[in-house]
Amino acid sequence: MNDKTTAFDEFWELSSLDVFNLQSFAQQMNAYDSEGKELLLSYPEAPRKLPRPRTRLNTITKKRRSVRDFSGNKLSEKDLGRIFSSFYAWNGLEHRAYPSAGANYATEIYGIAFHTKKHEGAIVYYDPEKHGLVQTGRAAPAWDEARTTLNITVRGEPSLLVIFVLFSERVTSKYGERGGRFALLEVGAAIQQLSLQIADSSRLHGVIAGGLLDYYWKNVLGLSGTEARIVIGYLVDV
Repeated sequence: MNDKTTAFDEFWELSSLDVFNLQSFAQQMNAYDSEGKELLLSYPEAPRKLPRPRTRLNTITKKRRSVRDFSGNKLSEKDLGRIFSSFYAWNGLEHRAYPSAGANYATEIYGIAFHTKKHEGAIVYYDPEKHGLVQTGRAAPAWDEARTTLNITVRGEPSLLVIFVLFSERVTSKYGERGGRFALLEVGAAIQQLSLQIADSSRLHGVIAGGLLDYYWKNVLGLSGTEARIVIGYLVDV
């Protein structure tokens, strides 16, 4: 590493996906034995059960699921409003729908509109203050091309791909290396908001896509040459 490269930078580079390491990534996943995976820790004492509260949030959480079958139907403006409200700055830019270390908000949200009534074929940026979509002037790739860069098996065509982009320097400039953890926790909180929003809908469904090709999508979004990091995506359909 040079003097300006952090350990977080090195981790990010080593965990990035591109055409050069995609095959080895696929081989590693195929070699994984899911039958032997550990899902919880064990202790000698039996757990003491707790009361299960009947709350609105628990009702929504119970409905959360991943769906990989897509219809390609068009999302309405109302659908888009619901999806992107997951990231709305309800009480100003420092008080959004999910937390951020130091209220620095390192996460930016983009949408690849494959099938929507107002933005079809466009790449949009979500403005969390105005709760609106900004047309970036860049065209969305065709689904046949995009699907080869997501490393996920689905059926049919989704309506929208939400992409979570991280500008981690907004956090690491204050917290140093520790800020890298905080930045990833922020993205996790944001994607949980979207997951619960979709679970609470009778129309929407989708699945998280964690294998996006970093440099491909960074270029598609017009962010090459910036400090942006492509973190994860979410495919949505109706």
